[in-house]
Amino acid sequence: MQRIVRGSDELAHHIASEVARAISETLRTQEGFNLVLTGGTLGIATAAELANQEIDWSRVNICFGDERYVGLDQKDRNEAQAMAAWPGLATKRLRRYPDATKPLSAAREELDASFEASFGKIDSGEAAFDLVLLGMGPDGHVASLFPGHQHGKSWIVSESDSPKPPSERLSFSYQALNRSKRVWFIVSGSAKADALRRVISGEDLPAGKVSGVEETLWFLDQEINDAL
Repeated sequence: MQRIVRGSDELAHHIASEVARAISETLRTQEGFNLVLTGGTLGIATAAELANQEIDWSRVNICFGDERYVGLDQKDRNEAQAMAAWPGLATKRLRRYPDATKPLSAAREELDASFEASFGKIDSGEAAFDLVLLGMGPDGHVASLFPGHQHGKSWIVSESDSPKPPSERLSFSYQALNRSKRVWFIVSGSAKADALRRVISGEDLPAGKVSGVEETLWFLDQEINDAL
């Protein structure tokens, strides 16, 4: 496991700087960049820091790895929290999750079809994303993929009984997350140290089921690193 450790007060800035570097380097050789952001305290702090980076956002496609299935204006949404921290995000090429105006299953099917139209069948094998950022919960969950919860093979899966409210979620599947060139886990706080130890030992947790095609990094704050 390749770790990058920084103090809690500098981790979000460091991650955002590395995201900017990866985007700039990639755009030298390809037309666009597909970036997947994450929610959570550190994820939103990183989004806020991205606002200060010099990036050609006109060539960057952005989406979140998961979303709470609530109204577009609800503060529970990752998108809403990120746009509050980074107001300019609303004007970027942000692919939003649907509003909660239809049954969860119908919204999942619609969004799944949209990603299939963009990137082909989920099992086609080619990398769809250039960089996925993922937080990790104290139970080892990533996005809205929770321990012991099973899902079918598709781009988007639905969760109707999330251990954390709100109960209804839409999320990239394991297959989708694994179709990224780079996966960067961004994790802070000693409360998550036990889950990280379990991932390192090879226990069957969601965070252990995702890796980048070319690169997998763990960005940790000093607190969780010291607790390992």
